[in-house]
Amino acid sequence: MGNDKQDLLKISKEVVSMAASKATLNVPGVNQEKGLKITSTKEGFVIDVHVIADFGVKIPQLAWDIQNSVKEAVISAANVAVKAVNIHIQGVMMPREGSNING
Repeated sequence: MGNDKQDLLKISKEVVSMAASKATLNVPGVNQEKGLKITSTKEGFVIDVHVIADFGVKIPQLAWDIQNSVKEAVISAANVAVKAVNIHIQGVMMPREGSNING
């Protein structure tokens, strides 16, 4: 049998990862979630979220929305402390030719 504390941390990281990924993709303006990095600290989890944004979104507002969505989802799903949610915009998805960018 494994170390119970390590097993619990592994399960928690998996739950945190799933909740964070789903919460990120549900934020309007996120085109694609490119990856998550989850670090456990004494104060709680630090979550780094890498995304591709839709063209035309306001990046500061998008980052704020992702942070709030991820933090709420992780706390709700895993009942763990979240120390920080860091957003990394990896790029912007340009609209396809002929599409209406104004909706």
